[in-house]
Amino acid sequence: MSELQKISDEEKAEIISISSLNSVKKVPDKGYHIAISPDGTQIATLNTETLQIKLCKFDNLTELHKVGCENFKRISAPAWSLAVSNEITLADGTVDVLIAVSCFDDEFMDNLHSNRRDIDINNIRNNNIYNDDNIKYSGASTWIISFAHQSRISTSINNLGGIVKFLDNDSNSTNIILIDTDGINKFLINHEKINDIIKNGSENDVNYWHNLFFPEESVKKFYFPTKFSKRNYESYSFLIQRSLIKDRLIVENYKNKIQTVEIYNLKTNLLEITLQKYEGSNSVIGKGFPCFAISNNGSLFAYCHGANTITIYLMENGLEIITKKFSDTHARILSFYFIQDDSELLIIVEEVTYNEDIAENIISPFVVIWDLFSVSDNCVRRINNNFSLSPTKLVNSSGNILILTESGKVVSIFERPEMIKLLNSEIDVTKNIISLDKSSDSSSATPYYLIYNSFGESLDPKTELNNGVIMVNSEPWHNKLYKRISAYLDDDKSIQLIIGESTVQVWHERKGGSSSKKVLDYIWTNNHMEQQRQMQIQSLEVGHKKFSLTLYIPSGISFKLGHEIKLEWPEKVSNPVDACQAMEFLDKKKNDLSDQKKQHEFEYLVQQTESIIKKYLNKNHGLWRMFDIRFDIMANLIRGNCVSLIKNILSYDSDKKEKYLHIPRCYSWDGKIKETDLEIAIKSSEGRYRKDTIIIKYLLDYYSDNSLKTSNWMFTVTKTIPLLYQYQLEFYVKELFQKPCFGISNVYLEQSKIRKKDVISSNDKVIHAFDANLGFVKRKKYNFLQRLIFKGKQRGKKTISNITSREFITSPLHVSQVFIVPLPDFTVYPEEINYKQNHWMVPIKLLKLLVWPRGHVFEEEKKLSPFLRMIRNSDSAEIYDNPSIAAVIDYKWSSAKGFFLRHALMYLVFALMFSFVANTIKDINVSTQGTSLKYPMPLMVAFYVIFYWLGFYLLNTERIQLKYEGVKRYFNIYNFFDLISVICPLLVATAQLYYYLSTTPSIKIDLNNSFNPERVLRIMTIFNSFSILLVWLQFALLLRYFQQTGTYIYVIVYILKQIIPFLIFVLIVVFGFGHAMFILLSNTQNIGIQPNGSTYLLNNTINGEQYEMDQTFDVHSTSDNFYTDFIKSVESVFFWTGGRWDQLEQWTFWPVDIYSIIGSIFLVTILQNMLIAMMTGAYDDATKVGKYAVLKYRAELIADYETIDNPFGKKKENPRYIYFFGNSDYIQEWLENSEKARNSHNNFLEEIDNGNINSLDYENDDDDNGDKISRNMSDLPKEWHVDEDNDSKNELSDNKLSKDNVKNEVKILQDKIQSMDSKLHSMEESIKNLISLLQNQQK
Repeated sequence: MSELQKISDEEKAEIISISSLNSVKKVPDKGYHIAISPDGTQIATLNTETLQIKLCKFDNLTELHKVGCENFKRISAPAWSLAVSNEITLADGTVDVLIAVSCFDDEFMDNLHSNRRDIDINNIRNNNIYNDDNIKYSGASTWIISFAHQSRISTSINNLGGIVKFLDNDSNSTNIILIDTDGINKFLINHEKINDIIKNGSENDVNYWHNLFFPEESVKKFYFPTKFSKRNYESYSFLIQRSLIKDRLIVENYKNKIQTVEIYNLKTNLLEITLQKYEGSNSVIGKGFPCFAISNNGSLFAYCHGANTITIYLMENGLEIITKKFSDTHARILSFYFIQDDSELLIIVEEVTYNEDIAENIISPFVVIWDLFSVSDNCVRRINNNFSLSPTKLVNSSGNILILTESGKVVSIFERPEMIKLLNSEIDVTKNIISLDKSSDSSSATPYYLIYNSFGESLDPKTELNNGVIMVNSEPWHNKLYKRISAYLDDDKSIQLIIGESTVQVWHERKGGSSSKKVLDYIWTNNHMEQQRQMQIQSLEVGHKKFSLTLYIPSGISFKLGHEIKLEWPEKVSNPVDACQAMEFLDKKKNDLSDQKKQHEFEYLVQQTESIIKKYLNKNHGLWRMFDIRFDIMANLIRGNCVSLIKNILSYDSDKKEKYLHIPRCYSWDGKIKETDLEIAIKSSEGRYRKDTIIIKYLLDYYSDNSLKTSNWMFTVTKTIPLLYQYQLEFYVKELFQKPCFGISNVYLEQSKIRKKDVISSNDKVIHAFDANLGFVKRKKYNFLQRLIFKGKQRGKKTISNITSREFITSPLHVSQVFIVPLPDFTVYPEEINYKQNHWMVPIKLLKLLVWPRGHVFEEEKKLSPFLRMIRNSDSAEIYDNPSIAAVIDYKWSSAKGFFLRHALMYLVFALMFSFVANTIKDINVSTQGTSLKYPMPLMVAFYVIFYWLGFYLLNTERIQLKYEGVKRYFNIYNFFDLISVICPLLVATAQLYYYLSTTPSIKIDLNNSFNPERVLRIMTIFNSFSILLVWLQFALLLRYFQQTGTYIYVIVYILKQIIPFLIFVLIVVFGFGHAMFILLSNTQNIGIQPNGSTYLLNNTINGEQYEMDQTFDVHSTSDNFYTDFIKSVESVFFWTGGRWDQLEQWTFWPVDIYSIIGSIFLVTILQNMLIAMMTGAYDDATKVGKYAVLKYRAELIADYETIDNPFGKKKENPRYIYFFGNSDYIQEWLENSEKARNSHNNFLEEIDNGNINSLDYENDDDDNGDKISRNMSDLPKEWHVDEDNDSKNELSDNKLSKDNVKNEVKILQDKIQSMDSKLHSMEESIKNLISLLQNQQK
């Protein structure tokens, strides 16, 4: 037995696959090359043998224009790269197209790429490149040719060679990317300078003196992503070319059974999205080339890592939609492209089989078409690749695949007959046209109901109705007769098409024994409810189990502005999509039912429509997600209030594989911003009770639970957090922020992307947010002199690139676990903010700031980021009790704290000036009507000027804030002190200045005779002391932005808010007692009551005489009788609570005793202890969240800082993702507390929540009448027809088991009912016998 026969089939297949892949050899890159412009309008070809370049337009492929360049000489190079730009407009108005040709040595790139970080720009010079062994070879060069001038544009990348790619250009410039062993070179071509560069001969000649001392600005150099790696059978040039798609660089990586794909945007130099796929234990990564494709609308990303698996992701959030795994391990996918308006995927496959007879691999290429949105069994089709579709000679122009033939012609593959047949594969079924003119025949007995057979022949409606059609009333919401057209779709009349005024339905009758059941196979509804937009039938064709219907929907404005809809059942309709849209339509009709019978008919129609949806939910999860992405069917279910369906879609059985049947989206299929499903659910809940908002809870729980794996699930949640506050649903926000994802959303981040200072700072903080370099890392730039100095680099010597340390570098320090805030774009503004400032405007703005505070640049709340909108609408500190929000605030506080310190310093100077000004009051001599100033006059003038300037500046700041915030939002305790602590010192200082001017003899001011300096001085002294108190209180409140003091201030303010109602009640009681005492004791002489004074005996020690002294009271004086004045009476009663009972013992009047006893019991014993108890409870509640109050205060300051104008621009932008280090003990403590909080939530929606748990099981009505049509599948191998979900069959079998369990339960219940029925029958007989016996006794 041979060695090959000893191994298993799986191992043999693996050997065949590996051997076929390793057989790919690197051959010199000879022949033709083809390139297409970013917008798909320009196509360029290159013949590397003749160095002939040709250019043509997509709309005229036969007209090829030769590109001539006299300096473009014959070059012998093993590898080539070709690129072409969009049409550009030069300074003189000439329309031009740029063509880039680069030649290089691919073998050299392969050898050096592993050490690319040690290669300096000086390694490439004068067309001479040195490797590690200092071996020289020539030939690397790049030519940028102007088609309009037929001339080369000399640039800084002339002597560099690598993969070139033009990016989608702006109006004034075009970027070209060149990737070589040194990394990524990004060169900017200014359209207005092209003519000058061609005229002068070189770009360097134009900027020679500038480049001599300064680095070149036109070229930006970046390191290559660290995760980029190649397999040992690939060439780097080929891999890079496959990785450059639509202005993006794709970098794949596989580690720890996690497949990661990073998509970098070459225009912004940033990481756009990261795709992750967790491979199962049985997953085997293929050995084939990686393949990538982005749909033409930018919504989908297709990826293949290996030989037989394709995964499609959603571009906007990187979530997996569908994975199609083909079982043939011998097949190798070479490339694929989105075609037919992104509805299909064209796949070029190479099948490798091992022929044991000849001991060789046999390669069989073929083309596969995967219809991404088809429910048909024929959604995957194939033909043999007889026209050599090589991936290196294919380009995709908006879904039209162009191929470069061996003769150098550019043709579309869709013009070939075999491809036309493959794309339009249909089964010919005879269809009979129904003449709709018969619908106007007045001789018909039932003109409102027309019935036809499958041959298109008209039948007698009365006879058919008497014999019993399958469905008579398909639209039970009508209260009167309405027109219907029915047609049988088979000879047995078991399938019926019925067209009403608003719906198109297909029913079939399933017979079982003596009974039959009506089953809905298909439903389409016209969701336009307006009468003027009712559908009109244009044509109708029927056949055996088929129909084709053309409808016209008027626009409602003009008949000519309507649109046609063509329904071809069952092949070209989407059953689940139309059923979901029907659920929205039926929900609008549920209140139009007139009687109980129609109610039952309507409920049955809804039930059958749900069955269609459930069938496809169980049948194909990936296809359901594709439908949701394109047709937004979840939105239809939300508007249709399909609570049970939505719950089943969003929930899953923990014992089964997680399916993720719904994917959140912010953009529609055409790339426009759409209302998210969560926004629709929130707006649909307007005016409803909380129990009717359960769909919002389902969606929030679904997104937040799934975000534990990746935060990309939370894009839509970020947008809708402000909307929850707007619709008074903030309780969902509080519950959301208690989810575990806000504390343990850890992420793998390369250590090279983290700064050393961030690692060090994280050791001293519980939460530390930091900037992560998620884009390309910039290389150090050098000017001409620097390059000249280090030109003579030798191996082993250090250069400036070795000596200069990079900001982002692998650190020897210990890096703790990195977490991510699971709210992407949380701090990003809806509209792009221009952070760049014109330098000439900075001095003007600084001068303006001396006299006028900065205003707010955002006047509308909708223009703010979700984070700022949440801060403006939230009054509670509870939402800040989670690590993620703390990280966002920590990230923003580093910029906002400068704003706080500036304001605090300004107020400090203002208070200091006030202390200098107010202190001079002590030196005023009233008797001499003059003053003796403590400070010299010039210094006092300076104090007053600075004082008034700062005072009015601070007042203007408060005015601007009041205008921006509004009266309702502005007035709180902190803003009140901000305002009053400035106004009072200003008033006191002004009064003092007035007093000084009026009492100085040298200054003559005419004063009124009533002016009393002593009285004025007394009042000023009182207000001065009060102002000083306010200033100190303001300083105390400014300490709220620090951790400890912020907690104390929050606790005090919280307690005050809680006890203020009770204090008001206490004051009312005090006023009551005070008023009663005032009425009782204010005029005691009128009622004959006098206070009892004490009698004292005084002994004279000299003569021994005694003197008797009696105490008398003046009852009309407040010093002897507090209660003779109302205010003093209330004040005296208030001090009863403190134990002061002054002047009560002098009254022997019994009402006074009664009031004293009642006041002692009520005010002191009861109310005072109640106040203490309330304060204790308020303190306990406040301390729970008090430690997070400082985050609330900082967030409010950040909200103010973010919206004001900044003359220097924003130093820190708003990233999509915010990363942070978290203390493990703090995270663990928060997780425990949040779990308790989640468990303690009083969810009164539990009853309705449990009531919505319905199984997705459905009765399998698929028989020969379903949408599965038998076909000739001989050309389609079974291995190319495997769906993505391997566990679907298991799940369906589980569903069947569940169905059997239900049947058993039903049988047991029926037996119990039968037993009870027999017992009741026995009791009935006994009662009858008893009655009969009694009747006999009476006789």
